[in-house]
Amino acid sequence: MRMLESLLRWFSPFRLMKDTGMGTREERIAAYRYNRLRRGELGACMRRWVLVLSAAALLTQGFDVLGGQGAHLQGPPNVFVFLAAACATFLVCGLCVLFVTAYVYVYLTSHEG
Repeated sequence: MRMLESLLRWFSPFRLMKDTGMGTREERIAAYRYNRLRRGELGACMRRWVLVLSAAALLTQGFDVLGGQGAHLQGPPNVFVFLAAACATFLVCGLCVLFVTAYVYVYLTSHEG
């Protein structure tokens, strides 16, 4: 369980950010300034995600080749077809995380609080 928590903390881009929508005006401003100071953590997290998504893309391609690229339309599907679909699903979800993280990074870099 600790290993899973460690992985989630390592890949979570917003684990160190503070909520800027809660508290008084001064607390929200302080939280925004804190987030601007910590935006470098987002860059490191984006690099981690790019590395993992590259591996997921390679696994998707490899499993797709092993699964016969969908040539077997009759009979039960090969297990590699399911593995390719699982890796592709992870890839798409990870791309969404990467794009949101990149947007937040650009926003925190370009908007002075």
